[in-house]
Amino acid sequence: MSNGDLTHMPASTDEPTGAPRRWLALAILLAAGFMDLLDTTIVNVAIPAIRGSLHSNYAGIQWIVAGYLLAVAVGLITGGRLGDIAGRRRVFVIGVIAFGLTSLGSGLAVSPAMLIATRVLQGMSAAIMIPQILSIIQVNFPRSEQSKALALYSSVAGVAVMSGPLMAGVLLNVVGLGWRSIFLINVPVSVLVTISALRVVPESKAPDAPKLDLGGVALVSTALLALLFGIIQGRELGWPAWVFALMAAAIPIFGLFAVYERRKERRGESPLVPPSLFRERAFSSGLVVVIVFFSGLVGFFLAFTIFLQLGLGYTPLDSALTTFPSSIGLVVASQISAKLAPRLGRKLLMGGAVIMALAQGGLIFTVNHYGPGVSQWNIRPVIFVFGLGMGLILPSLADVIIAGVHQRNAGAASGIINTGMQVGNAIGVAIIGVILFAAIGSHAAKSAASVEPQISKRLDALQAPPALRAQVLTGFRRCFVDRSHQEDPAVVPASCRELASAQLPPAAQRELRGVLATAGVKARKANFVTAIQRALSYEVAVFAATFLLLFLLPAGSEKRLEETVEVPGATDRVAEGVAS
Repeated sequence: MSNGDLTHMPASTDEPTGAPRRWLALAILLAAGFMDLLDTTIVNVAIPAIRGSLHSNYAGIQWIVAGYLLAVAVGLITGGRLGDIAGRRRVFVIGVIAFGLTSLGSGLAVSPAMLIATRVLQGMSAAIMIPQILSIIQVNFPRSEQSKALALYSSVAGVAVMSGPLMAGVLLNVVGLGWRSIFLINVPVSVLVTISALRVVPESKAPDAPKLDLGGVALVSTALLALLFGIIQGRELGWPAWVFALMAAAIPIFGLFAVYERRKERRGESPLVPPSLFRERAFSSGLVVVIVFFSGLVGFFLAFTIFLQLGLGYTPLDSALTTFPSSIGLVVASQISAKLAPRLGRKLLMGGAVIMALAQGGLIFTVNHYGPGVSQWNIRPVIFVFGLGMGLILPSLADVIIAGVHQRNAGAASGIINTGMQVGNAIGVAIIGVILFAAIGSHAAKSAASVEPQISKRLDALQAPPALRAQVLTGFRRCFVDRSHQEDPAVVPASCRELASAQLPPAAQRELRGVLATAGVKARKANFVTAIQRALSYEVAVFAATFLLLFLLPAGSEKRLEETVEVPGATDRVAEGVAS
């Protein structure tokens, strides 16, 4: 990173005045950030409609989501560096235009392959657009106003993440526009943001901008792709040996990247990632905190959405309305966080981690107490408290971590921290997915057995022969267990098609099928209630670990907080992977 970069120079003794139309520029930047974050979660709700329209198989649907996430994660470090070299507004506008065009391509896709390709390109567009947002905020706002601007950005980011499922439910179920609308809605927004940015947002870049480290880009991109592909797709592929080999291959590639970057630094050249960053205790330990924290955040919303929709049978709109109070809590607490962070520093983050861990424990208690009958209003107060904890952490996490990093390396630090968030997201989604679905499979037989008395009672009333009774109960149990182990929820196992009741009259057969369907719903809800409690126990452990890891950050970092440059793009990647 060049020392001549305007956004990374040591703070002067005079308070900068800031750009004249900086608040209007902020609104434009927030619109772009909202559009990107909304797109990461809105797709999940439309998956069934996309599958039916494009006749995609399950693997294709998974890549519509995973392709976007991989492209974003792999491109963030490079995207942040491009802004320093070519100009932050220029790269931002190019990213917005590309995001709009790829959204148009996604909305017009005629096949799963075309949609996957446009989603990958859309992720690449986001990777060069998003890192510029907070860099531009740094340049345009005086230090005394940056906390307020970043708190607004954090609030908008949180609302965008939570609004994706809600907006998708409105577009698909209420307005009835179809799945293509979730992509096409980005096109007019991109046009407006592009025109406004060119007119309002001033340009900034490093006066002595270094050349792009192409060798570093190739190495780090290859390593990240190997690591994240395995993490994101491992469970869907059944964790074959080659997936583990691919993830293991990322280790020597990262090692080669480190050696390559160290040599460039010794020769006085500009490495993509300065190795000296990792000699800073605040940064190296803070990166661990970021990975652990985000491994719980995104994974939670994924697992809980699965619980609400697949387990309890909520519609996507009802599910979104159930978890939306977390965004309200985030908005409220982020305003408090911006004021308290300079005085409390890591203590504020610790308080947020404790609140989030306690909220997860509260959810376990709530689900265990109410069981399958748990309601939206039983859940919403606890989700709101969880959002309060998020709001205490997200606006200030990067600031506290960057406090010990020399300002000349702030830009490189931003790319690494953003990538760390993506790695944490992917790891968390993979781990909580394994826990949740393993619990669903292992507890299935017990859940099926819990409703067998209900089936037996009805078989008695229908005067079913003993042989038929045993056949029906055994078949029901086998069908339920097989379905609980099914990777693709849309596929009906063969055992479920073999349930026989031919020895009963037609009317009795219809009644028995209704009884079995009702019993299946009851067993499914009981099964998911048990499974989600195990998954939430992982969440408690993650946020408790975050609390403990925060002790690794240097004490007194809050004293340096106001003198430290913000990390570009640290808050905007909160929900990547939700959509896993």
